[in-house]
Amino acid sequence: MDWYEINNKAEKAEIWIYEFIGKDYWTGEGLTAKDFQEDLSKIKSSQIDLHINSPGGDVFDGNTIYNLLKQHPANVTTYIDGLAASIASVIALAGDKVLMAENALFMVHQPWAFTVGNEEDHEKQIEILRQVGGSLAKTYMSKTNKTEDEIKEMMKSETWLSSDQAIEAGFADEISGQIDIAACAKFVPKMVKSGFKNIPETIRPKQTPNVKDAERALRDVGFSVKRSKTIVAKGFSDDLRDVDHSDDLPLVAPLRDVTDDNKTTKKKDRTADLLTRAEVVAPS
Repeated sequence: MDWYEINNKAEKAEIWIYEFIGKDYWTGEGLTAKDFQEDLSKIKSSQIDLHINSPGGDVFDGNTIYNLLKQHPANVTTYIDGLAASIASVIALAGDKVLMAENALFMVHQPWAFTVGNEEDHEKQIEILRQVGGSLAKTYMSKTNKTEDEIKEMMKSETWLSSDQAIEAGFADEISGQIDIAACAKFVPKMVKSGFKNIPETIRPKQTPNVKDAERALRDVGFSVKRSKTIVAKGFSDDLRDVDHSDDLPLVAPLRDVTDDNKTTKKKDRTADLLTRAEVVAPS
């Protein structure tokens, strides 16, 4: 999912923030505080279930969304369904109770900004960042029993927490179910662009091997350089995809004692098949 939605019912309203916070600089997408305020003002029910899966975004939009939720008369229960990172971790704390999926992630870090200008411009921005960082720290402190120094050290280190760690630190109250962690992977490119340095490998998407990777994998299991290049070239050729052939490509089975014995593979897209077999025998 990659959306924002409010399901407003008489007895309970459900809000899903599966989205970047604020207007995304690169795509123009995202949830702004103005849009959220307009929708939230229509909720009259006494219970709000807030579902979050977000990499964060604009700190001022996020702080405003947090304050709007805290000011709303309804009881708010937060469900961290996947990722509550950066300013999204602040929004998550607007809940009177915070539940976190067993394999979800929670992340805090220092605010950052682009600055263009002279020395005075940069000094003003530094002061703004200090003020914003202090405000974020107070929000985290209000939920946890941690000191200001402890919180600021966590922010300085860009701290990623599992559900157990978040509960131990006081950011979350309970664990609820499990989610497909792949749902967080779509945010990785945005987080990389935002300068996050400690993104867990568990949410990084697996990279599709390129031509050089394919050739290297085939050489690792016994094919010559020339043969590897031929296999990859034919395998990635559009006019040869999804067609059975009876040429003399060897099966990978013997691997270390490959002989050109005219055996053929009958699977479609033979390059993918060969790489799969190669990975089993010689995993990276």
